[in-house]
Amino acid sequence: MNIGRFTKNLVDTIADAGENFLNLKRLRGTPTQKFVSLCDDLISHKGMASGLALSRQVVKRYRNLSHKEKLWVLKELNRKAGPDMTEIQSAAKHFIQLPNEENLSMLSKKLKTNRRKLFSRMIMASEGAHVVVKLREDLLGFIPQHPELKGMDEDLKSLLKSWFNPGFLVLRKIDWNTEAAILEKIIEYEAVHDIKNWDDLKQRLGNDRRCFAYFHPSLEDEPLIFVEVALTKGISSSIQDIFNAKSKGGKQADTAIFYSINNCQKGLRSIPLGNFLIKIVVMQLAFEMPSIKTYSTLSPVPGFAKWLKQEIQNRSSVFFTAGDLETLKIIDEDGWQDNNKKSRELRKTLINACAKYLVKAKKEGNPMDPVARFHFGNGAQLFRINWMGNSSENGIGESFGLMVNYLYDPRQIESNHEAYVQRGELSLSKSVKAMLAS
Repeated sequence: MNIGRFTKNLVDTIADAGENFLNLKRLRGTPTQKFVSLCDDLISHKGMASGLALSRQVVKRYRNLSHKEKLWVLKELNRKAGPDMTEIQSAAKHFIQLPNEENLSMLSKKLKTNRRKLFSRMIMASEGAHVVVKLREDLLGFIPQHPELKGMDEDLKSLLKSWFNPGFLVLRKIDWNTEAAILEKIIEYEAVHDIKNWDDLKQRLGNDRRCFAYFHPSLEDEPLIFVEVALTKGISSSIQDIFNAKSKGGKQADTAIFYSINNCQKGLRSIPLGNFLIKIVVMQLAFEMPSIKTYSTLSPVPGFAKWLKQEIQNRSSVFFTAGDLETLKIIDEDGWQDNNKKSRELRKTLINACAKYLVKAKKEGNPMDPVARFHFGNGAQLFRINWMGNSSENGIGESFGLMVNYLYDPRQIESNHEAYVQRGELSLSKSVKAMLAS
């Protein structure tokens, strides 16, 4: 039995019954005004069946709003359903005067906004999870020009972190026999290394490949995040080796290379779905294939090119000597990667520069590179920086062709994670440490 589909049908049946208790003809005004009025009703509503019917109406109508209308209703709901500062101030005053459990509970209740109550009730509709995730995607798009909506996003992000807790997610192995609708989504959502066509996808799901995705019961046939794995002999140093390798059926493989991790839902940005994915897949592969002894990524370095160009322009760079900067200027010359002499001259200095970027360049005390932050936070070790790991046009433009192996040692993952989150310590291989010391 498909539990998600059964639950959806049950919720819809209850909502159908609840429609009898709604009086939608009383709504007046424009579609946006009617929508906000329904949201007010949903916030204050107490009945189960009629509440689900209201939730379904809100979800359905949000989908039908234009981009401009969505901005208007989000700003209006932010104004009407945001925190009541007067009540919060009063509750805080009572708590300060008499700091007991009762006053703390009252303060806690006042801090919970009506907009959070609205989102939590919207998400209960059968299509609610889809729409609330899309609503956050819309919200994230509006915030740069309308920063007053940041508080609404914090409420929504907090709710989604609870709703999409890894304990509620389902890990599925994706193979050529997976439903076509899901395979189409894998092609659509692959953003690291484009899947050109169905033949390309079939190769990525071959005997020496694995693909795993997280799903939520409320988002049927919608992968949230997926990882692609190549089973190889030894740690791969380039994406070309992975894509050009002929299938060996995984029989000689002793290494699992995680070469592509993709978040599928823009509305779940900053929701830590991937933190457990790699660890769970490592455990799954260890059970399925005892011959696999090594687990490593082959990862991009998305911010390196931009950072390095800024450092070259910065005459007072703290990371490089004048000689290093002069050598690094080769990257500004067209076609340097195809010139053997220039490539040899640049190679060591460029790899060392990447090591400094990954380890020493910081943002709020953490590694500047987002991929590095992700893997260090998951307990991985920065193992190796690979020359021409991605020689494609995109690879050259993003990181001058460099790619990185982050090593996931099951014996060290948790201790590395704790060292990073508790003390900011980065796990580095001997070769990387030596590079930084030179």
